Amino acid sequence: MRIKKILNNNVVISYQEDTKSEIVVMGRGIAFQKSNGDILENDKVEKIFTLKDESEGNIYEQMVKEISQTILTLSEDIISYGEKIIDTKFENNIHIALADHISFAIQRFKEGLLIKNHLLWEIKKLYKKEYETGKWGIDLIEKRIGVRMPEDEAGFIALHLINATMGEEMPNTLNITEMVQDILNLIKYSLRIDLDYSSLSYERLVAHIRFFAQRIIGKNKTVSIETPFYEHMMNSYPKAFSTAEKIKDYIQKNHDYIVSRDEVVYLCIHLQRLIDENKTK
Repeated sequence: MRIKKILNNNVVISYQEDTKSEIVVMGRGIAFQKSNGDILENDKVEKIFTLKDESEGNIYEQMVKEISQTILTLSEDIISYGEKIIDTKFENNIHIALADHISFAIQRFKEGLLIKNHLLWEIKKLYKKEYETGKWGIDLIEKRIGVRMPEDEAGFIALHLINATMGEEMPNTLNITEMVQDILNLIKYSLRIDLDYSSLSYERLVAHIRFFAQRIIGKNKTVSIETPFYEHMMNSYPKAFSTAEKIKDYIQKNHDYIVSRDEVVYLCIHLQRLIDENKTK
């Protein structure tokens, strides 16, 4: 294998010799003192996964620049542990989604924004191995980052693993896709911004809405819990809050699902990041 592009000392973009498809190759020091076009040393290769297309490669490259190597490595260790415990091979999108989620979750935790996982009980009961991997993951986060995440985070990690095993056979995929698109259109016209489909913030938003839609289509209703951040979001981020409320009204009108205040708060967080990014352009 030859190096097509160096992302950092431990991650490079290469390509498969037969199909010429782009792949991500990881390994400690794999690109140290290397240049584009150099041959990779096989004994340093620790993990390889395929990129869906050039757009996914650009998103991964952007993420590597934003997220620390410690978190990238930690995320890959959780993925490897999960594949061993669950005895499966995850979809390739897990490599982007999980690292990004963990980075964002740690940031939220440090800022005091704790999000309740309303599916925690179901996850613990129905996806025991995924949940056990999530618990192993939060132990690893504490060991390497020095941050003790709540049990809810083990459930969120498990959700990413569950999603990465569903692939194209996920029930209600068409309904979920339609709902995600409806919500994205609502966001676009409510905020009056052009969504950058190649941006990391867009990928984050879509990932959250997709989980949100899966929960709604599956009729996994949540219990509304009073959150101290609801009033804060309403007063501090009026534009994001107003759009989140419109999404809530759309869901309740069209899908017979009561959106909790916790869910409104989480939507606000993602929408505000989108607004902030749009301001810098």
